[in-house]
Amino acid sequence: MFYPRFLDSVSSRFQVGPKPTLTFSLAFLLLSLLFYDCGKAERSPEKLVFSLASDPISLDPIRSTDLSSRIVLKYIYPRLFEINGEGTILPSLVKSYKLAEGPSSKIRRLILELHTDSKSNVSAQTVLGSLERLRNTPGPRRSTYSFLKGGKVFSDSSLEIYFEGGLRETLEKLSLPQAWIYCGPAELVCGDFKLAEWKRNNHLRLVANHPNDLGSEILFRVLPQASTGLYLYFKDELDLMKLPVFLLKNSLVKEDHISVRKGGGVQYIAINAKEPCFDKNFRKALNYSVDKRTIIRVLLEGKGEVSVGPFPKSLSDTWTSSEEIYPYDLSKAKELLSKSVCYPKILERDLEFRMRGDEENQANGAAIVQNLKELGLKIKILPMEKAALYKENGEGKGDLTLLFWYADLPGPFAFLDPLFAGDRFGNGGNRAFYSNPEMEKIFQEIRSTDKTNISPQIKEAFSLLSEDAPWIFLWSPFELYLVGDRLPKDPNRRSDLP
Repeated sequence: MFYPRFLDSVSSRFQVGPKPTLTFSLAFLLLSLLFYDCGKAERSPEKLVFSLASDPISLDPIRSTDLSSRIVLKYIYPRLFEINGEGTILPSLVKSYKLAEGPSSKIRRLILELHTDSKSNVSAQTVLGSLERLRNTPGPRRSTYSFLKGGKVFSDSSLEIYFEGGLRETLEKLSLPQAWIYCGPAELVCGDFKLAEWKRNNHLRLVANHPNDLGSEILFRVLPQASTGLYLYFKDELDLMKLPVFLLKNSLVKEDHISVRKGGGVQYIAINAKEPCFDKNFRKALNYSVDKRTIIRVLLEGKGEVSVGPFPKSLSDTWTSSEEIYPYDLSKAKELLSKSVCYPKILERDLEFRMRGDEENQANGAAIVQNLKELGLKIKILPMEKAALYKENGEGKGDLTLLFWYADLPGPFAFLDPLFAGDRFGNGGNRAFYSNPEMEKIFQEIRSTDKTNISPQIKEAFSLLSEDAPWIFLWSPFELYLVGDRLPKDPNRRSDLP
């Protein structure tokens, strides 16, 4: 496999094993660049080429459970609402909305007025049909959208929907990718683009339905190997690709073509709450024992920031000035460990540390495990395939599991509700199996409120999680993109891949 050069700078205590050798794919990349034909015709600026790490699972919003699907779908289907970086819910396809008295004490009415400009091909009947499909299609989405209770169309641009519960949670769930308005197969005109061609595991081609700021066509190339994407980028056959950290110092990568965006996700270690030995003192000891800043500096090339509890620091800065909760302090970690309920017997037990088996996770995991061993613990590392890792974690297996969460939506509640609610255990998102009655009260209050400002509840939840330490809170890696000259290097544009 390819050996990332930045591992040369890892200290001996973060050593991850023998250095692998150069792969054929990277050698092919270097040779291909030597024979690159500089005289070929230039591509039209109206046709853009983006990379995808994997083929989309589905282009049906209801069945879009992977990141590749959601990346493509955002160009095909419109959304009623969207959420900005501060977690504020904003109308999108909706022009205005208001609450009205419902047909009963439990059932509420939400009246929607839709935009009627020439770019919108979506009628009120299409919207209602999409929502009805969402709540009636068998599968995991059905229970999530059981709060929807039907609706009525008034005109091409106005309708009402019936729902139970709080207005805020209703608007938030109507902003999620699975609730984007489905007008039929992706080949039909609906949003900004439509699907023109899909060659499985190779490429997808979208064509514009109307003039827009991205041009007439987008080609998504499925490129599991980042080195292949780098080769195509320097052949001017790729306009945008996500750049892994291990390629950051490749001599072919130019700094002025890299767009750096503060991360929308966090890496963390779920501490299995089903294990009685993992009490609060034990969990806090683990948090103090990991030298997160050194790992970010060495293994992430400084392209990341320590998370503030479960939140990326860039997100927490919008509502609190809190800094790292558990800075590295090995002495304090050992003191807390000695107070834990199973000490000293816990020192003789082999703890399972599970993680995905790719290069990046193995490097990060090895550094973390080294820190935990310095605390005095015995750790057994289990690199696993993604599907098996998530399946077994969802069954409550394993002691410590290195995971990553990328929020569907901006804002702090997109990190709290799926990851720490007592009704989301395992594959629902709460992979630490954490539960706290006080947290459940907060979730219930947020889910039932009509207020869009939930900052007081977020701060209270943050305080509880800081004290309970259900995870080893780690870091939020920055998102790095190679951006071609056909795209502005503005990280806030919608053309950036999430």
